[in-house]
Amino acid sequence: MYEDMNYTDTTALDHMISTSADFLTSALADCSFRGWLASLSDVIVGGGAVLITPWPSHPYDGHCRRATILNVYTYPQFRRRGVARRIMQTMIDWCRSQNFAVVYLHASNDGRPLYEALGFVPTTEMRLKF
Repeated sequence: MYEDMNYTDTTALDHMISTSADFLTSALADCSFRGWLASLSDVIVGGGAVLITPWPSHPYDGHCRRATILNVYTYPQFRRRGVARRIMQTMIDWCRSQNFAVVYLHASNDGRPLYEALGFVPTTEMRLKF
């Protein structure tokens, strides 16, 4: 996924994988990381995840948690077949069934049209990198 977004620093990618291993192991065990895979004829063609994190409640959301969609990806040879849309709709439906008031995500340029078609709107979020 990161390589498809032109992120090719293999040292940084390897570091990301190694530093995420303990986090993902724990998050999978406590169900704060939920993943979905799409397959065709027993071949994995794409996937996505929802990360549930503690978050202060808001006037429009009385729960102290936040759902963020992460790592939506379809292998290039299976794109333009509705795979990502199906994965997204499945995750959105799951979030709705869990009574989340809002679902967040960060959009790549390639993913933005799909997310907007599903009703996602840009926010006022800003970022300061160090």
